[in-house]
Amino acid sequence: MQDRPSTLRDIAAGLLVLASLALPFVPLPGDRAARMKVDFRTETGAKPQLLSTETSHSVCTVMAAALAYENPQTGAFTRVKCQD
Repeated sequence: MQDRPSTLRDIAAGLLVLASLALPFVPLPGDRAARMKVDFRTETGAKPQLLSTETSHSVCTVMAAALAYENPQTGAFTRVKCQD
């Protein structure tokens, strides 16, 4: 295995990845506050649990897409709802 110094292309690719990961959490002008409600049940849980917090609407939308999960075999699930 050979070591080589990072090139400008490697640094640019790293910055692009970092920026794309941080973009959903950057406050956008006109972004409104939203109530994020997380309804979930674990594989060992008997009844669903509910968590609620306040965040920006863009973060809530990203979290809703990232945390969507359902396992029909065990009954475990995670659902995120964004309310204004």
